[in-house]
Amino acid sequence: MEKQDQLLMKKQNKNLVLDLIKGRGPISRTEIAKITGMSPTSISRIVHDLHEQGFVRETELVTSGVGRKAVLVDVEKDVLFTIGIDIDKSNIKMAIVNYVGDIIDLIEIQRNHSENYEETLSKITNHIRDMIEHNRISNEKIIGMAVGLPGYIDYKNGVVKLSDQLSWKEKPLAEDLKRLTTFDVVVDNELKMKIISEYFIGRAKGVKNAVLVGVGTGIGSAIILNGEIYRGESNNAGEIGHTVIDPTGNVCNCGKIGCLATYISEGAILADSRKVKDLTSIDDVYEAFRNREQWAINILDRTTTYLALAISNILCLYNPEVIILSGNLFEKLPEIKEVIETKFEIYTWEPVKETVRMVYSQLNNQGVVLGGAIQAQNALLDLD
Repeated sequence: MEKQDQLLMKKQNKNLVLDLIKGRGPISRTEIAKITGMSPTSISRIVHDLHEQGFVRETELVTSGVGRKAVLVDVEKDVLFTIGIDIDKSNIKMAIVNYVGDIIDLIEIQRNHSENYEETLSKITNHIRDMIEHNRISNEKIIGMAVGLPGYIDYKNGVVKLSDQLSWKEKPLAEDLKRLTTFDVVVDNELKMKIISEYFIGRAKGVKNAVLVGVGTGIGSAIILNGEIYRGESNNAGEIGHTVIDPTGNVCNCGKIGCLATYISEGAILADSRKVKDLTSIDDVYEAFRNREQWAINILDRTTTYLALAISNILCLYNPEVIILSGNLFEKLPEIKEVIETKFEIYTWEPVKETVRMVYSQLNNQGVVLGGAIQAQNALLDLD
């Protein structure tokens, strides 16, 4: 076997053992050897290396039947940290997350609609610095950060190709944030980060195929197939907001006619509502729906119909085990869930309806920052 292949195998075995301890700890070396099929000698060597690097620690002795007591090993939660950032049109969320996914600190700050790219980056940099200092975490323990935002993202190069919600185009976000913070940076579409958190700790945990649909300032989806994010050729897989549902319909920001986003996004709902009534925000529309005002019922009836059709089409294309609905529409107007579920029954093809679970995200405002922190850890952690 080539030396390079041997080194790769050692690294893979080390990652396997660490993942096992992380997922099942506290656990004995003997049990690790049984599960992995590796020799007790190899396991002892790997655990020793991980202990020397600070990733694992020995826990209390426990009785394991007759004879000697077994020493258990568990992960060291605070061996490293990552930072997850969620940038939306009107707010920014930032969280420091430890190795096992516990949120150490989470803040939310306002973002002005008129705020430019440089102002947003300056605001993020200053607050991150304050969070690190406040929690007394050394920079050496932070392996990197990840930013989730709406739009078309060049994931490999960390470039925001286009974000209509933020009015950003061709912004080298990863490069700029690294220059300002010194940390390595991962940039991705916010729904792809959110489905990562759902897959590891949320409603998609334990499944191989899942779809997340997010409805808020825009509409989009993210897809996991066989345990991995499906990105497509240009990281745009799941951009259902730009599927055309009415070729004679509304004009979209992308320049096309009749995109789904022009009927389902908060901006589209509010624009149609203002043709009927002078309103301040989307919350006024939701309040009118609760008050059974007919115009609000009609507008949201159309919205839920288009959403149910979009869900039906996604299920036929990808046939997932679970479809997760998330976003402001469901958080601010939970009454709409009953309407969606009724239309789901009407429009979904029976063979896929029998095998899929439609559920709602329970991560609330933490989904993107948690997914970002997990994604940063997966992408940037490199065990020697």
